[in-house]
Amino acid sequence: MQLPLQLAVTTEEIVMGKEFKVIKETATISSTLAELVAVNRIICHEIPSADFRAEYDSLLGDIFNSYQAFLDLMTPLTQCLQLATFNEQFAAASQQFEENYQATHSISRVNAEFTFEKYLQFRKRKETKTSYPPIKAAFERLHDLIDKWIDNDIWLAMSMDTVFKFLAQILVEVKDLQKKDPEAAFDLYNSCIGAIAPYLAMIDSCLDSVAEQISMAEMAEA
Repeated sequence: MQLPLQLAVTTEEIVMGKEFKVIKETATISSTLAELVAVNRIICHEIPSADFRAEYDSLLGDIFNSYQAFLDLMTPLTQCLQLATFNEQFAAASQQFEENYQATHSISRVNAEFTFEKYLQFRKRKETKTSYPPIKAAFERLHDLIDKWIDNDIWLAMSMDTVFKFLAQILVEVKDLQKKDPEAAFDLYNSCIGAIAPYLAMIDSCLDSVAEQISMAEMAEA
């Protein structure tokens, strides 16, 4: 049987592959946060105890910090989605990303270590062993998320690492193309950053929701 001829891979196809990975992993990151916020809402509503919330909020605080660091790093790139702002701000935004993405990735890994230690203690609490269906289901969802995405497999940190690694390569290619064809460079940039902007907005909204829940809990305790 004759094997098909191997197709040549063009630079454009490679870039599209990178873009897809950035978009896919950013969508994954945003969906894990949405799940965590949904679970958090149930647990906070069902267990308002100040003693419980102190340990619980400390556990989740490190996780939320990873998402916040990710959002803080990525947001300046979304300010360049118009041609005029791209021409004015892309150089500074891409430099800011290149200088900080490795440190941001380190934050997610360090927070995973903090979460692992805290979660070992948190699982000993009597509240986590309840048989009451809504809370039991919420703690099972929380366990699946922390065990798979944060602690043992650290998929969240690896997803962020994938975004950073391939986005850094795309930004270099955009920068090189900008010297030859600014409009084509903008189109390439917008095809990636424009596609992940809704997921970053989702992360921002989820973090705002968490901050509101914490504020309401503090007001209730006062």
